[in-house]
Amino acid sequence: MPYELDSTGTAAAQDENESESDDGGDAESSLGMTIPDDHVGAFVAEALEDPERATAWDDVVDTMVAPAARDAWAALSPVEQATEVLSKAAEFDRRAIEHFEAVPLDGDRSEAETDIDEGLRCRRNADTFRDGVAAAYGDGRLDDDGLVDALEAATFDTEVIAEREDLLEQMDSVFDIEYSPYGGTLMDDDDGPEPETEHGETW
Repeated sequence: MPYELDSTGTAAAQDENESESDDGGDAESSLGMTIPDDHVGAFVAEALEDPERATAWDDVVDTMVAPAARDAWAALSPVEQATEVLSKAAEFDRRAIEHFEAVPLDGDRSEAETDIDEGLRCRRNADTFRDGVAAAYGDGRLDDDGLVDALEAATFDTEVIAEREDLLEQMDSVFDIEYSPYGGTLMDDDDGPEPETEHGETW
């Protein structure tokens, strides 16, 4: 059941018939790493966590879910709720990219102010939502399997986040934008030593 956060930051339920975007990749195609079974949950939580933020799960729910949709939301399992939040974060990433791509780097900043502000808002929402899921894991709302299941069911593509950050850096070099560097973990196949695969799980 999708939920919508409009441009003013007000939460409202989406039309159930609205199609979901399939842009981006799933956890397996995005991470492509071998992770020891005993550390999967902590690894995933670290990938979602933004150490620059201190997001509470309840704050994410208050922001994302409209009052009229609270009963339907409460009927979802913790894994389903986390999946919805992660999918919404991915949607915000895509929106941020759309706004950043619309900024003319050879133009006047006043002409691009709306896209810059909206892109930064979407970026902030995406990172906050993922951080909220990491907080839910830290609080015990999700166990290791639940966190992994939510990530596998949702859209999570680190390449999309990296593209978003690259576009922001390009704009910053032209317009001197005030923003905090990305605080999450972007991973690829070359990040750190690869654990032994005999007792590991491949993503």
